[in-house]
Order: sequence, then structure tokens, then C-alpha cells
Amino acid sequence: MYDLGFLLLGIIGLWLGTELVVRKAIILTQRFNVSSVFIGLSILAFGTDLPELIVAINGAIHNYQGIESSGVIVGNAIGSSISQISIIIGLTAIIHFLAAGKIQIRQLAVELIGAIILLALVAFDYVITWNDGAILIIAFLIYFITHLNRERTNKIEKVEEKSILLNTTSHILILILGLGIVILSSELTINRALKLANTWDVDQSFIGAVIIGLGTSLPELAISISAILKNKPGLSIGNIIGSNIFDILIPIGISSLISNIYIEPSILLFDMPFLLFISIVVIYFLSKKKGLQKKEGLGLSILYLVYVFLKYVLW
Repeated sequence: MYDLGFLLLGIIGLWLGTELVVRKAIILTQRFNVSSVFIGLSILAFGTDLPELIVAINGAIHNYQGIESSGVIVGNAIGSSISQISIIIGLTAIIHFLAAGKIQIRQLAVELIGAIILLALVAFDYVITWNDGAILIIAFLIYFITHLNRERTNKIEKVEEKSILLNTTSHILILILGLGIVILSSELTINRALKLANTWDVDQSFIGAVIIGLGTSLPELAISISAILKNKPGLSIGNIIGSNIFDILIPIGISSLISNIYIEPSILLFDMPFLLFISIVVIYFLSKKKGLQKKEGLGLSILYLVYVFLKYVLW
């Protein structure tokens, strides 16, 4: 219980630090009159995935130092993606129905399914090397640039300047503080996750996928609910799908540049196929005329619980 308590404290620190970074980054970009497109694609996309990225980098450094933590790195990235595409979207749909246009659904399907298949291909030999990681990063850059160009063809709204803003220095200092909290929390999270895996005699990927993965998905849940309250349900879909693509490609890709990332059989044989399955289910629900309703949201939430149960029992 001692290690679990510190692990949860680390996850809370990841969430708190990310909140500070995202909030202050948005205020700074508004101060310099940066477009809302840039904020959406850069600050929100990268900011909400900061926990997964820092945990992956920290884990890779542990790997480099001879402390094997590949299971936590990959488990967190895949587990976070599964929790976001299932229970996070599910809970959001229970509050408010979700829908998307046909063109958007087609684009999301190609990009998300393509990212999952690409990761499976580079991980097929149970190790992700420097070259594999470079492929993942290049694929994300292509996705990001394509998405940015696509958004530029639409009307770009100007972000209204705030009439009262604290001085820029204070925002930067708080942003740096947030980054520091995330980095320290990631170290605490990694260390306690490794200890718990040994104590509970379970794969590292179980701790990474279920406990850390769900915990690091809290920023996406917060943004999704906020979007619903602001009557912008489409933002929830875009944020979660974009976050999943980031989680699938970038944390594993960047960490593999530091050290080789080894894939546990359970990840390749169970977690990745489940992620592919649940992603197809979500795309199917979105393609329906009525979109994602409460019953579909409940179904996705139940599927996540099934995933956790099977993950624990089978692997």
C-alpha cells in the first residue's frame, strides 16, 4: 500500500503539473496573439500528453542506466490510448452525444488505425530500436503537418486578448514550475511502478497500462468534459483521437532514441489488438447517423472494464 500511495501521488503530480503547463502556455500564446489553431494543435495536443511523454523519457533513461522499465513505457502509452478511446469517450458520451462529419470520420479512421498498425509493424520483433523510433516520429510529423495545413484552409479565429493579464515573467515561472512538477512526478511514478510490479508479481505493462495509463488520461477527460459544457462536443473527439495518435507514436518513438524498448508478448498479442478493436468500434459508432449516444458510451465503458479484467487474469 505504501508504494501504491506514492504511485498515486506521482500520478496526481503529473496531472497537476500538466494543468499548470497547459494553462500558462495558453495564456502566453494569447498574449502574443497566436491563433486558436496553433493552440489547439500544439498546446492542447502536446500539453495533455505531457505525462505520457515525460514518463516514457524517464523510463528510457532508466533503461539506459540498466534498470529495465520498457513495460512501463509501452504499457503507459498503449494503456492511456485504450482508456481514452474507451472509458474517457464513453463517459463523455454518457453526458452528451458525440458526432462528427463523414469526411472527418474518414480522416480520423485512416490516421488512428494507420498509427496503430505502424506501431505493431515496428514492434513485431518485440523490440523497438532507434530506427523504428525514427519512423514513428516521422509518421507523426507527417500527420501533424498535414493536419495543420488542413486547418489553415478553414477560417482561423483570432484569440481575443485578455484585458487584464499578469506579467509575462510570472506566467513563464509558473510554467517552468509545472514542468518541474511533471518531471519529479514522473520519476516518482516510474520508481513506484517498478516496485509494485515486483511486489504484486505482475508484468510492468499491467501497472503501466491500467494504473498509470488511466491516471495520465485525466487531462483528456477534463478537456472533453469542458468541451461538452461549452457545447463543443466535436472538440472532445478531435482531442482524444489526436491524443491517441500522439501517445501511439511519440512517447515510444522518442524513448527508443535513448535506449531500445522491449515489447512484452502481452502487449503485442493482447493490448495492441484490443486497441485496434476498440478504435474500430468507436469509428463505427461515430459513423452511425445518431453518433455516439449514451448506450454506446456505456458499452465503451464496459469494454474498458473487460480489458482491465482480461489484462489481469490472462497476463
